[in-house]
Amino acid sequence: MSVRKILVPLAGRPADDEVLATALSVAKAFEAQLVALFARADPTEALPYLGDGVSGQVIEDLMQAAREGANEAASRVKASLAKAAAAAGIPMADKGGEAALPSVRFVDVTGRRDEVVAKHSRLSDLIVFGESTTGVAGGTALEAAMMTADRPVLIAPKKAMAPAGGSVCIGWDDSPEASSAVHAAMPFLERAKKVTILCIGGKELDPGPGSTLADFLALHGVVADVHIFDAAGRAIGEVLLEQAEKSKADLLVMGGYGQSRLVEFLFGGTTQHIRSHATIPVLMAH
Repeated sequence: MSVRKILVPLAGRPADDEVLATALSVAKAFEAQLVALFARADPTEALPYLGDGVSGQVIEDLMQAAREGANEAASRVKASLAKAAAAAGIPMADKGGEAALPSVRFVDVTGRRDEVVAKHSRLSDLIVFGESTTGVAGGTALEAAMMTADRPVLIAPKKAMAPAGGSVCIGWDDSPEASSAVHAAMPFLERAKKVTILCIGGKELDPGPGSTLADFLALHGVVADVHIFDAAGRAIGEVLLEQAEKSKADLLVMGGYGQSRLVEFLFGGTTQHIRSHATIPVLMAH
């Protein structure tokens, strides 16, 4: 298993710099190509909402303003990408040329952001989002990548970090989502200097699943310690982040959306808590 294509949806905002720094560190570690994806909205999709009383000239002015705004945002993305890649010592890939690795490439696509991200995620090994872009607007794109395209996502914190080659914590609850996350994280786990399995639940938590995961990882040459914690009534996400920070982890691996997105949105949940409070890179899969 390897990481060769890393997709990074960008929007031309200052927050792009934070996600690019972390994503480039991953691209460099795995000798992968980073594809910066800019999704520009199609201004014609807004026409049905303008009403019948709007003149043709006003519509044309609005369309032109939207196109100019998208062009300016795309230019900012390209500038940020070129600057960050140069600082990391990673070259821009030539269009139509040989795919040298590591490298970076810029892609400009028109369409709804969540749909564009889902489409381009399907043939990507990892999709990286900035912590500040996983709210209401960015969250739909993140969910499209993880749930519609069924690809793992890496949430980069505000402070740039290198999640490959250090200490990794796995939030393990023996669920299909957690299993998917472990499989997706194998390139990181195989490089890690330290791997810790965190099993969090009630007082009667069964140590068996954690040991089974440790045995599986051992077959892949990954030595992992199993730690079991009683949540003592606290939120699982809160305890998980607390223990990952105590372990000085460089990466947290966990399943995402073990319950429905609607339930997560209405009542909160582990996924939402981690997305809102993580200070280290988090690799999630569904």
